[in-house]
This record gives sequence, C-alpha cells and structure tokens, in this order.
Amino acid sequence: MAVTACGGGGEAASGASAGEVDRNATLRMAWTLAPGNLDPHQSGNYQVDFNYLAPVYDRLTVVVSGPEVDPMLAESWAFSQDGTSVDFTLRTDATFHDGTPVDAAAVVKSLNRARDPQQAKSANTLAMVTDVQAVDERTVRVVANRPAVDLPAVLASTTAAIINPAALDNNVDLSVEMAGSGPYVPEQIRRGDRIVYKRYDGYWDPEAQKNETLEIIGMTDDNARLNAFRSGQLDVMLAKAGQTDDLQPLLAQAQFDMHTYPVAQFYAVQIDIGQPELQDPRVRQALNYAIDRDGINAALLQGQCQPVYQPIPEGIDGHNESLQGTYSYDPAAARQLLEEAGADNVTLRLITVSGLSPQQEMATAIQAQLAEVGVKVEIMPLPAADAQIRMGEGGYALLNPRLAFPTPAQTLQTNYLTELRFPTAPSQEFREAVEKSFDPNIEDQERTELYSTASTIASEEAYDLFICGIPTQVAFTDKVVGADEGGQADFVGIVDTRYMGITS
Repeated sequence: MAVTACGGGGEAASGASAGEVDRNATLRMAWTLAPGNLDPHQSGNYQVDFNYLAPVYDRLTVVVSGPEVDPMLAESWAFSQDGTSVDFTLRTDATFHDGTPVDAAAVVKSLNRARDPQQAKSANTLAMVTDVQAVDERTVRVVANRPAVDLPAVLASTTAAIINPAALDNNVDLSVEMAGSGPYVPEQIRRGDRIVYKRYDGYWDPEAQKNETLEIIGMTDDNARLNAFRSGQLDVMLAKAGQTDDLQPLLAQAQFDMHTYPVAQFYAVQIDIGQPELQDPRVRQALNYAIDRDGINAALLQGQCQPVYQPIPEGIDGHNESLQGTYSYDPAAARQLLEEAGADNVTLRLITVSGLSPQQEMATAIQAQLAEVGVKVEIMPLPAADAQIRMGEGGYALLNPRLAFPTPAQTLQTNYLTELRFPTAPSQEFREAVEKSFDPNIEDQERTELYSTASTIASEEAYDLFICGIPTQVAFTDKVVGADEGGQADFVGIVDTRYMGITS
C-alpha cells in the first residue's frame, strides 16, 4: 500500500482564492484552555495542546477534512508486505526555523524521543513502534510490533512532532521554548494565556500560512470568550454546545457565521472496570441506566449533545445501529441490576477538570442521578494537566470527552487499550477485534465488521457511562475563510488553523 501526493492541500481548503486573502492580516482565535507545557512529546492530552503546537511543529503526515491523512514532511509512504513497517519518503524543501534541512536523521531523533517513556509523557501513543531507521537521507522506516494501518494517522498527531535536533542536543527547555519546522514561529509566549505567532518565510506551503500574524488565546470562561467575539476582539472562537442560544442573536447578523462539524467525540464518565465495585458488568450497566441523558442535554447543553450508547458514533465505520437506545433512562432497571449484583456500597471518585464547563455542571447532575439509585459520587476537581494522569492510576472515574481519531481503530485503541485512559484491560475478544483491524491487508468490509464487534462489546459490557456526542462548533466573522475546513475538527473537538485566513 502506497500513498503519494504533490504539494499542500491548502488551496482547496482555503475557501477563497489567494487574491481575496489579506496576507498581512492578523487572525485571532480563542480556544477553551490556555497553553501549558509546550513540549509536544510531553503532552498529557493532545486535544488541549494541539492548537498551540501545530502552527510551529510539522509531523510526517497531516489530517485534513474528511478526515483524510495527507502528506506533510513525508511526501509519500509505502507499507511493507506484512504491514508491520512503513517507509516514509521526505520532501526536499522543508527546513527547521534555523534554516537547517529536515532530513531522515532529524526525524529519527525526534520519533525515538517521542516513543521513549523516559523522555515523553505521550510515549504510549507510539507504543506499537519498535524501531525508527534512517534508510537514507530522505527515507525513514518506522517498524511496528503489529500490522499498522493506523501508523500514518498516528504520526499526524503533535505527540509525534518533529523537533529541531539542535534543540534536543543543546537541552533547550522545550516546555517554555519551541523549535520546529512549521508555518509559524512563536513571537510571544504567555503561558496560561496565549501565543502570538509570526509567519516563517522559508515554509514550503504558503497556503498553510495565509496570515502574517496568528494569535491563539486560551479563554476558559464561555461568557468571556463570547463577549470578546461579539466585540470584535476575536475572528474565530470555539463555540461550546451550551452556547448555542447565546450565539443566535449574533448569527442572525450577516457578519457572523458558525460551522458545525460531524459528531465524533463524546462525553463519558470514564471508569476503571477493575475497581472492585465495578468488576461486575451488571453494576456498570446499572450506572448507565441511571443516567438521564436527555435531561442533561436539555438542561445543560441546549439540545446540542445527543445521547450515545457506544464508542463509534453514527456515520463512522463500525457504528452498530441496533445499539441505539440501549441504556434508556430507567432508574428501576438500575436498582434491579445493582441488587442482582449484590452491589450496595458503590462509590465513584469522579475527577473533573477544574473550572471547565459544562463538565462541572454535568458532574453535579450525574452525582444527583446516581444518588437516586444508591450510588455515591465524590467529585474531585483537578487541573487539566493532572486529571487524565490521575485517572490512569486506577480506582478513579473521569468526566471528560472520549477522544476520537481519524480511524476507528485509533479511537478504540487509544481509549480502551492504553492504561492512561483505561487502567484495567478490556476483554480479550475486544482486544483481538481491535488488533486485527490494524492489518492493512484485510478487506474494508472485514475491518468495518471488526470495528462494530469492538464497539458492541464496549457498549454491552459498559466500558463507560456513555452520555452524549459532542459537536465541534466554530463561530467566525464573515472575513474568515477556511473555518469550515479545520482538519482535526472532523473527528475531535480541536480546530486546525492551518488553512484559515482573513479577507481584505
């Protein structure tokens, strides 16, 4: 299997011809969380960090709207016959921001760091990689411990960002400085607030850097973000599901618009199925029956977050339509299952991200709903950087979105086959279905059936307290182009600014 492409995908994604774009403009975008650790290999949650890292750090591949995996630093790639290794051929016109070429040795150095648990907090995302080799100056071979149809998509994440080897050799503190080869260089870094970027003049794809200046701001408070957008301080903002009604007066005006991407990620109470009180699937099923999804959606999410009952959403390969409505709100059924399981003392230590809406309000609602069936919930607010890590220690629950990725195989593997997000291993049948789906040599129909098998097991064995699917929504002014081509937004709630611009 081989993939080849020429040039960047920016022209089609821009939404306007180059003559309509003001290349001296500043694009200001608001995201929900501020920049934290700027080392891409130290990301505890790339969902949070991608927005701030992607303008500076290129990867071998990039995900564009569809979602599809396109060339980035690699202009093409080919799988070995058994699917366990991929040869990436590098483009010849990519340079780091100090002018040195991006060659195979640089890529090998970065990817080896990215997969080393001693150097990379996100090493688990590359757990399948056993070796990275420089075949020649322009060819990098990535070897996996299994067939790896997902590898080009995995390497599109900023957790596989390619860092300037000079920065690594000189022990630059990458948590506060940045050293990449992307379309922008950081001009001002204000951790806990924003990053201001300037266009890098030596970049190989001018369509990916339409703006002279790019400013990405972290604004946790939904009202503050909306007010800044209303007053003209922002050109683009991530619109949370609960803000839909508040946005309507603006959207009625010609100068404002909003794009809604398909639902892929979903809110869930992520649980540890190895916690003693939760080992019996009947207990986990009971907790799902106790959740009033429609009530939460109506009261807190303005009807924008439709109930889900499985990890693969509608419209994605592997979605099992027969599971729709599996866990309808039924407190009586929940009590009966708890009684059958002899579970009379169930407690969830529920982690939430401090100060983040609507999770805070959802946690309080879930606490009340589970209390009705005799289950105690202790809410534990933690900083974003600590929440997922604490969950991975086992014995906790976490109210947060389940991540989605370009392929269902990645989504299932990352959410349920990594200890950080699923501390106790799922069933062998689930694992086998996911692992077999990674083989690039099987037919697409068989791969889809494997996805469906895994999604069905996760639902029927209640691997999560499934809540509702989250639409990614972007509000923008009429001068913005490319806001409907956010790449990553097609499958996860982050928006790639790569092909956005401002018209004159």
